[in-house]
Amino acid sequence: MKLNSISLLKTEVEKIFGKRIQSSSDCQTLCNEILRTSDIKISFNTIRRFFNLMKAEGSPSSYTLNALCNYCGFQSFDKFILARQQNVLQEEKAQDPVLLNFLILFFKQIEVCKKNDLTYLSLVQQTIIHLDQHTFIIDSFQREIAKTKNGQTFYFEQFVFVDKLNSYYGAGLQYYLNEKKTKEAQLFGYSLLCYQSWLTQNTAGIEKYFRKVMQQGINTSVSHSVNARYFTTQLFYADAFSLDQDAILAEAKRFYLSTLKLKDNNLTSNCFEIIISEAMILTGNYESALFYLEEILKEVKRNIPSYIEVALYENICLLKAIVFANTGKKMKAYEILEDINPNKFSFLSRKFMNILYFSTQMF
Repeated sequence: MKLNSISLLKTEVEKIFGKRIQSSSDCQTLCNEILRTSDIKISFNTIRRFFNLMKAEGSPSSYTLNALCNYCGFQSFDKFILARQQNVLQEEKAQDPVLLNFLILFFKQIEVCKKNDLTYLSLVQQTIIHLDQHTFIIDSFQREIAKTKNGQTFYFEQFVFVDKLNSYYGAGLQYYLNEKKTKEAQLFGYSLLCYQSWLTQNTAGIEKYFRKVMQQGINTSVSHSVNARYFTTQLFYADAFSLDQDAILAEAKRFYLSTLKLKDNNLTSNCFEIIISEAMILTGNYESALFYLEEILKEVKRNIPSYIEVALYENICLLKAIVFANTGKKMKAYEILEDINPNKFSFLSRKFMNILYFSTQMF
């Protein structure tokens, strides 16, 4: 059983690596790639032995197996084996492999001229909802569309699936990061993995992904939503390690005010103000969060309601209620909560938002 699992791991590593590992040069490149993406040191000869390019005296060590599994996006070799077993069972249930190919072609072959193409966005949304009911094809689907421009831009970047961040969407981010190497993409992906680690209280993960994000730095030429995640990553790191957050809050506000004129008018639940105010609330910076919530409300009032994402307004209201509940304004919080309809929360974060909603009602 273990030998079969090791063989599967070899195949998985080669899939992530992007080619068969057949030479010493490939092994050295893989060593460097593992160190770059996982911060794990594994020797050149260990890789050679693993891929049968050098004589091995025994089976690979647990350290080697866990390191390679980490590179592939799994926490350990045991978790990899469990995932493969579950995939086999799920794939056996699959009745129509044509479905997977069709969904992949939808991202590969359709040319989309603009990011806010409402028809395509609607189709992507329906695809995500459909996939959530057919989880046995999600891993193969994410692996393939991570290689496509539409998959990167729409599935991963515009439809951030918070409710599945600790599940298949979070695993899919590893494929995305391996395929899209731009500084903006790396900042985006690693910041979400840091967020995932903070939510699951994984301090090792927070440390690891914080350093990845800091390596990318902030850049006014990238989208404001991605820059927001640069600051949220710092907040989650500071909160996890009990560090002062005042300097981060001040820097974020300076950056925001200095770039208001350049700001892309992105009125969605994935905009700068919502991303950063949510992180501020989660880390206990309620007054700072209120500033950004008031700013986004100004934008909402300046726009025609039909063009505003319904979930955005519900998010703003809930986040304001949380701020009021935690700053001694409980009556204001209750008034807002009475008007909130949880059914209007985005399907991408409905479970998460409902947790916040019900926890606020307990104040």
